Amino acid sequence: MADVRRFLRDNLVLVAAFGLPAMVAVLFILATAIPRWTVPNPQHDLVLRIDQSVYGHPVPEVSVELELRDGHVEAVVRSFAPPKDPNVGVTYPRRWMLFLFDHTTMQLREIPMELPRTLPPGETRTVVLDALAGRYVDAGDMAPDGYKVTSLNTNSGGGGIVGELFGMNRRYRRGLAIGRGGRTIEIDLPSPYGDSFGAIVPIGWTR
Repeated sequence: MADVRRFLRDNLVLVAAFGLPAMVAVLFILATAIPRWTVPNPQHDLVLRIDQSVYGHPVPEVSVELELRDGHVEAVVRSFAPPKDPNVGVTYPRRWMLFLFDHTTMQLREIPMELPRTLPPGETRTVVLDALAGRYVDAGDMAPDGYKVTSLNTNSGGGGIVGELFGMNRRYRRGLAIGRGGRTIEIDLPSPYGDSFGAIVPIGWTR
């Protein structure tokens, strides 16, 4: 024991150089792990829309908007005709895709929508989505159980714990995150949505 104390005294700088980062790493692990152990899993599904407008040719003949009305998500499809004047720049219609974060599987999946590809000029059609039939959606980014959309774009590191602590090897990564009470659940967007820069808009949480 005396030899150990003598070693620690004679090599205090060396001990601090290795010991302090280790202590910080342990505290960091505890700070991230404790909320995972103590905060319950989400109890509601998150419904969101992602802009996946297509720029190129041919120009889509309809625009698609997703709206929440009386607790139900509807697709509003409008006819779209690009200007015929070649001197006028082409305006592309907004097309939203619908996604659902399943709280039981912790996975994000696209909700299929059967929508018309063309409409008569000037016509608007509202389509009730069968895939969400029977689900009531509360508007907003906070769920009844306290989970909230906390981040839509994240940074990830490739240097392990030390890299995370000191910001080494960090890169931009597009994703989705929800959180409550210090617990954060990151949800990766499927390709190609995770690689694009289209808007991500929470619609609401199912009851």
